[in-house]
Amino acid sequence: MVDDANTETWTLDDGKKLTLRHIAPGDAIIEQAFVRKLSVQSRYLRFHGSIKKLNKMELETLTNPDPLNAEALIILYKGEINEEEIGVARFIIDSDGKSCEFAIVVADEWQKRGLGTKLMKALMSHAQSRGIKQIQGAVLKNNSGMLQFVKGLDFEETTAPDDSSVVLVIKYLRD
Repeated sequence: MVDDANTETWTLDDGKKLTLRHIAPGDAIIEQAFVRKLSVQSRYLRFHGSIKKLNKMELETLTNPDPLNAEALIILYKGEINEEEIGVARFIIDSDGKSCEFAIVVADEWQKRGLGTKLMKALMSHAQSRGIKQIQGAVLKNNSGMLQFVKGLDFEETTAPDDSSVVLVIKYLRD
């Protein structure tokens, strides 16, 4: 269900309602909480390194993407106490204007429920609407879960020319 031009509501099989919308500068607190709550492994696989929290500059960049060159979507769940971020996907448009690089992560306790697929499909749809022809990502070779995930979405794999520990995944988007 689409609530307005920028928000969608998803209902899970168990009846839980989730909101998908663009990230905003006011989301810095929930973005930081989301990253902190990720497991050590999920943070490592997402950021290709060991981090515990985002620094001020990273937080600013992630919650205030340049509207001409980037886009970020978050999934929110309103629990009994407050609303929490449970997933985020983003892309940054390459200088050619025809391709973009993506990043995606779903909170550990929300994985294996189809949210990553729904989120990635929404991200690809947003990219297509902006005239993007190709979406790509850099995945650590040992991230078997992500490699299986993108394979299920018909991404192609190639070895990164400058880093053997990284697999480049690419999907050509339809017009």
